[in-house]
Amino acid sequence: MPGSFDAPSDPLWSDLYAQLSEFFKEPSPGFVEDVASGRLARFFEERRGLLGLDTTLITGLAPDGEALGEEYRRLFTGPMPPYIVPVESVYKRWANSPDCQLPIALEKGYLMGDPALDMLRRYRDRGMEVPDAFSSMPDHLALELEYLAFLASQGDDPACREFLSSHLDWLGDLVRDIENAGGGGFYLSGARIARDIVKSAL
Repeated sequence: MPGSFDAPSDPLWSDLYAQLSEFFKEPSPGFVEDVASGRLARFFEERRGLLGLDTTLITGLAPDGEALGEEYRRLFTGPMPPYIVPVESVYKRWANSPDCQLPIALEKGYLMGDPALDMLRRYRDRGMEVPDAFSSMPDHLALELEYLAFLASQGDDPACREFLSSHLDWLGDLVRDIENAGGGGFYLSGARIARDIVKSAL
């Protein structure tokens, strides 16, 4: 574990997870301002030594604010393919139970698979609700990172480690898809930072 990051539930990790979740939502005016003003890049630059992040990843966090929304929509919402769905179920087999007889059980690329059902259970156990915009994808990366930030803020180290290993082991595939879709600069850097931070936390 680099620097003073002694556990994935350290408050510093909680801040990082929460900030990373914003990369995978439609950019809000506040987020666009954080990017345009350089505040986001400074946030990660201040933590770069602790995380061992490549300086080129930080450099990629300073695009034009107006282009940010356009690039997000091109990569993550379409409507023209190829676009990327940053949802865990899409990247994993839809069902792992041998009792599931549905034709798509062993396939990838579908929403509301086993990871989504597990996330619904986790939210319910913690008294959380899924926002309407994510009702069909409770295992969207933005929500999973928010959930991880919550666990870290509670100082629940075993829960953080278990969640990191069971739900965030697909970020390398997400990075590859962004690269293949011609995503450069900001969102590719953000995805690589998320991947590398999760690796560091494990």
